[in-house]
Amino acid sequence: MDDSSTKKSVGTLDSFIKSSRPPPEPLATSQEIRDRGSIFVANIYQATSPEEAKARINHLKHVVHGSRPASHEIAAWRCMVLKYGRTGLGGPDDFELRSGSTDDGENWAGGKVLKVMQIQAIIDAVVIVSRW
Repeated sequence: MDDSSTKKSVGTLDSFIKSSRPPPEPLATSQEIRDRGSIFVANIYQATSPEEAKARINHLKHVVHGSRPASHEIAAWRCMVLKYGRTGLGGPDDFELRSGSTDDGENWAGGKVLKVMQIQAIIDAVVIVSRW
């Protein structure tokens, strides 16, 4: 076996982390807002569970912003999920709203984003505000 065939069989780290699923796309992205030397951009992604919301946050932070990390990734999510042991066939009582937020070092910022989501009745989504 020559060196060229050996090199073809050796994978890169990228080959181990590629997925057959397309990367998540934001439903909407805000314009940049500049305030007191900082730049803010918000993204909203579909998320049907808190785990999916956290995966979207990690994707934005480590993949999308990997080459230009934000100083803060503030996020909030609201997801309508099936209650444990329920099938969904029992109607609205089979579901519960799970919400949460992360400040990423910005005091109370995630809670403020969550409050806006509540006022606007947004569910099955995660809003991520990035600050540079």
